[in-house]
Order: sequence, then structure tokens, then C-alpha cells
Amino acid sequence: MNRQLRIILPLVWAAGAVVVGHAVQQLIFRTPRVLETGVLYFSLLLVLGILSEMKPVPFILGRASKDESFSITIILLALFAFDWPAAVLLAVSAVVVADINASKPYYKVLFNGSMYALASAAAAITYHFGQRHVAGWDAVLPPIWIDTSVRFAAGLIYYLVNVTLLMLVLSRVQGLRLGQMVIWGLRDSAMVNLALISIGTAMSLLWELHPAAALILVPPIMMAKQGYQGYTRLRTEAESMLAALADVLDMRDHITGKHSLRVSEMNYGVARLLGVPEEQALAIQAIARVHDVGKVVVRDAVLLKRGALSPQERREIQSHVEAGGQILSHLSVYKPHLAILMQHHERLDGGGYPFGLKEESIGLGARILAVCDAYDTMTSERPYRAAEPREVAMMELYRHAGAQFDPRVVEALEQWLIQERKLRADWRALRETTSLAVQGDTDTPPASVLETDGHLQVTEHLREPLERPPAREPLR
Repeated sequence: MNRQLRIILPLVWAAGAVVVGHAVQQLIFRTPRVLETGVLYFSLLLVLGILSEMKPVPFILGRASKDESFSITIILLALFAFDWPAAVLLAVSAVVVADINASKPYYKVLFNGSMYALASAAAAITYHFGQRHVAGWDAVLPPIWIDTSVRFAAGLIYYLVNVTLLMLVLSRVQGLRLGQMVIWGLRDSAMVNLALISIGTAMSLLWELHPAAALILVPPIMMAKQGYQGYTRLRTEAESMLAALADVLDMRDHITGKHSLRVSEMNYGVARLLGVPEEQALAIQAIARVHDVGKVVVRDAVLLKRGALSPQERREIQSHVEAGGQILSHLSVYKPHLAILMQHHERLDGGGYPFGLKEESIGLGARILAVCDAYDTMTSERPYRAAEPREVAMMELYRHAGAQFDPRVVEALEQWLIQERKLRADWRALRETTSLAVQGDTDTPPASVLETDGHLQVTEHLREPLERPPAREPLR
């Protein structure tokens, strides 16, 4: 738990405790509406609230996850039918029982209980405020419109307070701005919650006719949950399936295993260092995870060939980019970011493929992926050559920066590798020492590799001192 959360969580706990304490006081010293309208019905709602919290729908939000429960309809119904003290106790009891049953740590149980108490109190304030201040509107609007609008507004405030408090914590966990996280939370759950608020409002109006009448809207609640659960499951399974396919492709050459995973992590780190917004950085990471998925169309005899490629074999290797684009174009989660995959073999000097793009016409995400992919390729064992030292790989990236790679991206990768302790901060001095030590070596220098045309091309000048200017000619 970071320092900010050590401050935020106790404040939320304290505020929640005040609300719960006040609700208990109201129930003890005043005749609660629960006793007037029936304890049995309240007990029924309490059971339904607990069941609604027992099986929430998990949803990935950035690099964290949240649970989307469907108890909002029950809590709103309790608020409108039994007043706010009963609604607060129902909401807190439901989430606390469900969290304890799920063996969540104490601080999450306390936070969720406090969050529900505060959201319920905010909804109650909105509801009572609306009832007092729109009483004179009867001459302008039908009473049912006014009452329905006030109840819907109360439900909306409940949802917004809930989302804001949850995103406040998640933003601190992920080190992101609160505004960004709130936008994410609203985007991914607003429609389903608006539907649930509408159902809760309708249930409360039917409840006033007879409590049993409200049960007619239980099936739509179940349908909303199943639909949302199906959406999240489909999205998660699609991403997992493609990640598994990427792993299978990596395992075609067992030596290079987890290449795609390493490249995706590098892409995220480099993107954040370059100031790329979190959502876009996650998109770059997601595409990088499956950037080689198109190699499923390439034969092993070509992909793992030890010698030089023929022109036909090189074209077959290069076809994996368009094949990958076709595969991912069928999935909405990847479709907006396909340009990253399609352009990551382009070069700044226009010598790349498949479009021959130059400089700024190549997207930043593609330039990041190109550098990270080349670095991991060079530092991994391959059937046709041994892995290069990290210092050598960085030297090669700098040597071709400006012609093939974006120099800013290369610098950001160097910074990230040093931060992650995957590269020594004094690697340049170490590289120079190594270069001077082998100047008398008459053997052919070891070759490095850069993935410039779909296969790995060879350069023969890796042991030269750093002071020599970078080669201006593109690699063969």
C-alpha cells in the first residue's frame, strides 16, 4: 500500500463510519419505516442484495481490475421504500458479507463498506432534496414525471459517488490522474448502470402498488447481468486466446520463448517514459503482445532457416504483417490500434515495409514497437545465431537511430532498461572497454542482428569504438 493510500483509505473509512453510526442512531431512536412497512420485505431485499454482491462481474481496467456488482437496484429500492438508514445498512451489510465470504483483506472490506455507505447517503440527500424543491412543479409537469426524475437522479448520484471513490483508489494504485480513471470507469460501466438505475426506479414505483409487483423486474436485472458478463467474458477470452496464440508462435522456436511478452512489457514502459497517456500505452502494450500473430502463416522451414533467405522466402516472412492485421481486424478491442502492428517494420528513411512510410508518417506506437522488438530479437537466442550482449544491442540501436529507428525511442528504451536494472548505467564505458580489448583480434567479429526485412540481417561492425559515427547506409 503506497503512501497516498495510507491517507485516503482511513479518511474514507472514517466518513463511512460516521454515516453508518448516524443510520444506526436513526433506527434506534426513531420508529424506522422498516417496522412500518414490514421486516419481512426488508429481509427479502437484504438477501437479494447479498446475492447480488456474491458474484460480481470482473472487469480489467488498465493494469488493475474491478468488480461490477448489480446490487444498485436493490439498494435504491430500499432507499425509496424504507428510507436512507435502512438503505445504508442494507448496502453495507450486503457488500461486507460478500467480501468476507470472498476472503478479501480487511482494508478492502472496510473500503467497500464505507464506499457503499457514502454512496447511499449521497443518493438519500439527492432524493430528499429533490422531493422538497420540486414540490411546486406539479402545475407544470405530471407528478409521476417529477417523482421518477428525482429517483433517477438519486440513483445517478449513487453511481457517480461509487465510481469516483473506487477510481480514486485505483488511480493511486496505478499512479494515474483521477480524471483519467473516472473517464475509464464511466466508459466501461455507465450504460449498464444507467439501465440498472432505470430498473431500480421502476421497481420502486411498482413497489408502492404492491411489493410483489416489483418482482416482475427481477428477470431484466438477471438479463442485464448476463449480457454484461458475456461481454466481459468475450473480451477477456479473445485477448487471452490471442495471447496464447502468441505464446504458441514463440514456442515454435523454444529458444526464443516469451518474446512477445517481453516486448509488450518493454513497450508499455517506454511509452510511459515518452509521456504517452496510460490508455494509449496500454493499447501499444496489447498490440505488442500479439505483434507476431501473423507468423502463423509462415512455414517453419522459412521462419527458422539458418542461412540467408531467398527473395521468395523474404516475401513470405514479410507477409506476416498483413496476415496479423487481417486476424486482429475482426476483434473490436484491437481494431482501432492496428496501425501499430501494420507499421512496426517501417523505417524512418522509407526503406521498411509494407508501405514504405517515412519519419512522422509512422505512428509513435509503431516506432516504439520497432525498437523494442529489435532489442529483444538481438538479445535472444536464435537458431541461426547466438544472443548478443545487451550493450551490443543498444549500440546497434543507436547506430541505426535516425535512419531506421526513432532516436527518442531508443533513448527511452535505454532509460527504461537502466531503471529496470536490465542494463548497467555505465554500459557505454563498458562497451568501449570491450571494443578496445578486442582490437587486436584477427577473427571475424561476431554479427549482430536487426529485424529490418522480416528476417534478421547481419552487420559486421559491432566491435568498433563508440566514437565512430553511426553508419549512414541502411542495413542490407
